[in-house]
Amino acid sequence: MQLGRKIIRGLPAAVACLIALTVDAAGAQDFAPGEDANPFTQDEPLIPPTPYQSSLGSVYVTSDLVGFTRLDPSGTFARFNRVTTVLSGDNLDFSYQPGLRALVGIRLNDYYALETSYLGHFDWYEQHTVRDQVTNTLGTAGNLFSPFTNFGNPSQAGLDFNNFVSVATETRFNTGEFNVRQRVDLPSSGFQAAGLWGLRYINLSDRFHYRSRSASPTPAGSAVAEDVNAYNRMFGAQIGGAFEAHIERRAWFNLEAKGLLLTNESSQSSHFTRGPLGSVATTTALGDAKQRRVSLGADVQAVLSWRFSPAIVGRLGYQAIFLGGVALGEDNFLANARNAAVAPSELSNDGNMTFHGPFTGVTVTW
Repeated sequence: MQLGRKIIRGLPAAVACLIALTVDAAGAQDFAPGEDANPFTQDEPLIPPTPYQSSLGSVYVTSDLVGFTRLDPSGTFARFNRVTTVLSGDNLDFSYQPGLRALVGIRLNDYYALETSYLGHFDWYEQHTVRDQVTNTLGTAGNLFSPFTNFGNPSQAGLDFNNFVSVATETRFNTGEFNVRQRVDLPSSGFQAAGLWGLRYINLSDRFHYRSRSASPTPAGSAVAEDVNAYNRMFGAQIGGAFEAHIERRAWFNLEAKGLLLTNESSQSSHFTRGPLGSVATTTALGDAKQRRVSLGADVQAVLSWRFSPAIVGRLGYQAIFLGGVALGEDNFLANARNAAVAPSELSNDGNMTFHGPFTGVTVTW
């Protein structure tokens, strides 16, 4: 009787154990360790591994539509009555121009990847014109003074007393790079870091055009034009790093920065003309110069990525590229009329240029 009572009292505990074992066995048959019931995340644990690794596959291809603007010029090109600036680089408002980025990456193992990319197809063009019909001290129309005489100090007919002044700038920019990306172990499960180093090529051309017309000296008047073409062909090394934060299962934030050390084959060619209105120029001068120098740069971008599917990742970000030690058209505009009329062959390659803007695109992985 006592043995029967013990068996009856032990039945509830035995039944509970049997139910628990049955549930565990069923769960082991339905899902492998580290998986959940969502097909999208069957290969992803709910909690990121330690350390977190980007979910990009062994091969990934990125295509972005980029909208960049460039740093505005800062020179002064026309003044009214010698003192009031009416035309300067501030009038050239460069809008955001569309460009393209293409990147191909190959993940060699858990720590190393090779990447090659192109960014460019940018072409900015801005022009601004001022006109004036005020009667000047020479009795003709136009009281705009030019940089060729330091804006009328002293004034000179044929260069000053203009009724029309126009400037234009055209800039083209392309760059390509090849990098090694090395993942760095971090103790935190939600972050990832990587070192970057590789090679960089940049092609930057900047053209500047100046035009002026004056009714003085009478009766033929005068026209002045100067065209400057500046080129920079840069090649060298870059080094930097990337930091990636895993926000949630499908999203992560990436901050990437690179420093550039480049050899720059800089050059400029100029063409100066001056003569009566509506006739063949009486003064034509051609000049050019080239010089090799070291240029420095920086490339910074911040990206928010969202994984739409296991193979497609959307991207939204902002990028800025700074270049120091470059030849620009405006910087090589020769404002000394006497030297420009003989041989405009001086080279200035100490300029700075900044490109920046947003981008959006997709990364396809497999």
